[in-house]
Amino acid sequence: MLKTFDDVVAFNKANVDAFVQAGTKFATGAEEIAKEVFGYTGKAFEGAVETSKAFSSCKTPVEVAQLNQKLAKDNWDAAVAEGTKLAEMATVVTKSAFEPVQARYKAAFDNFSGK
Repeated sequence: MLKTFDDVVAFNKANVDAFVQAGTKFATGAEEIAKEVFGYTGKAFEGAVETSKAFSSCKTPVEVAQLNQKLAKDNWDAAVAEGTKLAEMATVVTKSAFEPVQARYKAAFDNFSGK
């Protein structure tokens, strides 16, 4: 229980510190996610260049259709894998960012419930 003014100040300082930590963790995580997205975009661009070369080497419409089918499957699989990876990263970032705040809510509950 908060008994003195100094207790209130310390409690509020800890709250502010928790929110600063949460913001820092969120910003760091968002930066990592952005790096992942830019890396994937770069790979996709390189793949597009290779794809245009592959299409130019096709000699028959059947080869074009087969290559197109293979590329569509490969691109779909890559997009699903990248989406899954980004979702997992976002989950980890969110959980990590809210840990300091959750700890403060627990501390507040404990303080005001007399624990």
